[in-house]
Amino acid sequence: MLGAVPIHAEENPWQSRAGAALAYLDREWGEPGGWDGSEAWQRFVIADALIDYERRTGDRRWGPQIAKAARNRSGLYLNDDDLWAVIANVHAWRLGGDPELLDYASSTYRRIVTTYWDDHCGGGLWWDRKRTYKNAITNELLLYASTQLYLATGQQTYRDWAIRGWSWFEGSSMMAPGGLVNDGLDGACRNNGQPHFTYNQGVVLGGLTDLTTITGDPQYRAAAVRTALAATRSLSTPQGILREPVPSIGSDGLMFKGIFAYHLGHLIEDMPAGPERLELTAWVHANAQAVWTLSASGTRPIDADWSGRPSQSGPAAHASGIDMLLAATD
Repeated sequence: MLGAVPIHAEENPWQSRAGAALAYLDREWGEPGGWDGSEAWQRFVIADALIDYERRTGDRRWGPQIAKAARNRSGLYLNDDDLWAVIANVHAWRLGGDPELLDYASSTYRRIVTTYWDDHCGGGLWWDRKRTYKNAITNELLLYASTQLYLATGQQTYRDWAIRGWSWFEGSSMMAPGGLVNDGLDGACRNNGQPHFTYNQGVVLGGLTDLTTITGDPQYRAAAVRTALAATRSLSTPQGILREPVPSIGSDGLMFKGIFAYHLGHLIEDMPAGPERLELTAWVHANAQAVWTLSASGTRPIDADWSGRPSQSGPAAHASGIDMLLAATD
């Protein structure tokens, strides 16, 4: 799914708009090894946005920033933090081929699955090193890291872990019949009823899309489409603009909508023509237009609230908007 070859031979307007927004990100917040004001784990998500821009456009201007950010592993302390780093390092390896990046990704992945997957709740990874919470995002990241490492290396163990991780996740009660994913499990290993944050709907799309690529079985992509439609229909304003299911969100949440947009864009690439693809594409373009309007054509920061209400800004919120602009390039 990720490579250095651009997916469009000719630039379209959304590519140039994403480029303008990226230039603003670099001017305002760029620093060696990351972006000033971003959380440590967000550094890797922002690097993935730059990698996606290069993949879609062939423009390699952000290569030095990608390389430095991928190698800056400071400040990580939760298992999901480490898995964000694993994924971005695999993607950065695809760009430049530095074996250290893939070595880091594979060794970190191996440490996590051998240390933090156990039989509590019938399986699943612990979110934290004290083993207090099994949640959606950590196990979605396990699925996506597994598929990306398999596609990078062809090693069967990653494919096996992807299928194992999805089998557990699907039966964990965190995913409702309609496709929405909640935040995690309670002490009795039941759905804890926490909100359906947008990033929890996003990462699973990437892993499931990859599973169809890896296995040839369309059931996985069908599950991804079900979640994508549930999210775009229920986690939007009446005008169809993506929002979180809570009135305010902390600094971590400023990155959430971008994660959903990133994976939705990749899912749409792999979907066959039809009404579901048309619906999701139209939704993406409406949201990308809202983001572009907020940015004043790339000259202002993109706020966290895309509906136009005054909200938080910063590198993570801005990068989330960039992910939506990139999703519109299809």
